Amino acid sequence: MAKYITPTLTITSNKYDATTNPGPTSSPLAISVTDLLDVTEVVSKIVTVATSDANLFDASDYSASVAAGTDGGFIFLRNLGTDTTSGTNIHISCGTTGDGELEDGGAAEAFRLMTLQPGEFSFFAWDMEQDVHVDAVKAVDDALEAILFVRTGTA
Repeated sequence: MAKYITPTLTITSNKYDATTNPGPTSSPLAISVTDLLDVTEVVSKIVTVATSDANLFDASDYSASVAAGTDGGFIFLRNLGTDTTSGTNIHISCGTTGDGELEDGGAAEAFRLMTLQPGEFSFFAWDMEQDVHVDAVKAVDDALEAILFVRTGTA
């Protein structure tokens, strides 16, 4: 039996010269996109982020059951930190285990896909061809919420 999720992304902003919360463009923005995704598995975890590169999702756990470009999944990540002054930025990368430190000046800085500051989130597609890694400058307990929605596509 199929199971579904309905992700919706809404982006709004005022125009750049608005007196309250001015936006980045000369016209106001109102973008909304919704999709219906068939989900076959959900993996959810709250992760303690260390100061060294750690594997968040291992592609080899899924690669035997997925077809690149057809199957895969979607990953939701949220930095649960609230202190914007304590250096609790979380770095995310894709690659092989042991690429090194992801923070600024680290050995694997060039592999970094994104940085999530406290309170920020991301939702993105993952083909399950490379591992997803996490790292931070400062170790923080229960700092990252990670949810993988596995889906089986159609060719």
